[in-house]
Amino acid sequence: MNTSCRVFLLASLFSLSVRIVPAKAGGTPDYSQASQSGLSQYYSAWKKRYLKPSVLVPGDYKIAFTPSGTTVSEAMGYGMLITVMMADADPQARSLFEGLDRFRKRYPSKINPAFMAWKIPSSEKTLSNDSATDGDMDMAMSLLMAYHRWGDLVYLAEARKLIGEVGRSLVRSDGSLRLGDWDTDESKRVMVRTSDLMPTHFRAFHKVMGDDLWSKVEKKGYEILRELQHNNAPVTGLVPDFAVLKKAAWQPAPPGALEGPHDGDYSYNACRVPWRVGWAGLNLQDERAKAVLKPIMTWAKSAVGDPIGFKAGYHLDGKMLRGADFDSPAFIAPTGVAALALGEKTWSDAVYAYAHKAHEGYYEDSVNLLSMLVMTGKADMP
Repeated sequence: MNTSCRVFLLASLFSLSVRIVPAKAGGTPDYSQASQSGLSQYYSAWKKRYLKPSVLVPGDYKIAFTPSGTTVSEAMGYGMLITVMMADADPQARSLFEGLDRFRKRYPSKINPAFMAWKIPSSEKTLSNDSATDGDMDMAMSLLMAYHRWGDLVYLAEARKLIGEVGRSLVRSDGSLRLGDWDTDESKRVMVRTSDLMPTHFRAFHKVMGDDLWSKVEKKGYEILRELQHNNAPVTGLVPDFAVLKKAAWQPAPPGALEGPHDGDYSYNACRVPWRVGWAGLNLQDERAKAVLKPIMTWAKSAVGDPIGFKAGYHLDGKMLRGADFDSPAFIAPTGVAALALGEKTWSDAVYAYAHKAHEGYYEDSVNLLSMLVMTGKADMP
């Protein structure tokens, strides 16, 4: 079970004068030389801090989820996405990507060995663990992007195999996603993690597999998000970390349903939704994505005022969570993707100025960098 421990630290704000030009008709933003320089510097710092060599196998790599070197499948998926997206700027990117790919394949889930075990200790000694859906989907997407970039059919074969297993094992009959390969007992509870709803991935999976299942999954994801917004956050548009199906309706999960007291709030899982959905709004120009993003950004501009005022967690009615009165790139950077998808240049410019110099911890910095990669046109669809 992927129960991630988030580190709540105050991120410092620095200024950078850079302007992001909104998306062209094709959905890819223009970006300036200044933004490219800032992105490369941030990537270098991220790589130095979090991309670590395997302690057991020379040439393999992992992403350090903790300072001691523990990693999780989520982190490995992020690392594979980041390295392939930065390939045009980093001559080592392909070797790093392949080292990460080899590492993740060394640690199969105890339930479905096609997936990665969700947590690997710093010693890298094998533990009996199950999977987490988000990490495996990011890995599959990164493999498609690697094939698109480098043309190696091995990446395509790996991606197709992994996507096929995700479809067989992690998609319910209604098109909603299980939390992992362990999440099979629907008699007690049906739950989704809202940040697992990744429209860009589902579109890419449909393209490569030719399977209408992925159009169904994409459609269901939008329906879940809009239902949650309409019924539970009509003013803010905020969505919960987790949602449960109860009496044929998707509702915010109760406190303690899976990870902690904020499972039903806009917290450290749901904060990724504006990035995940914003990517589809920007690169795919999908109006369903923009329909999800618009109420969130309308509320943010009205109630929060500017990106730096966006705090690290909210109840769905917009009241700040207790202990969340600080800024965090994990919450702020994704809103820049959403704003860019909606043509909100003032907001997206301010987000990028913040994100460029915001450093916190593994999770925050990785979400921040991934958001900047989308904003600067590095996240091309495969």
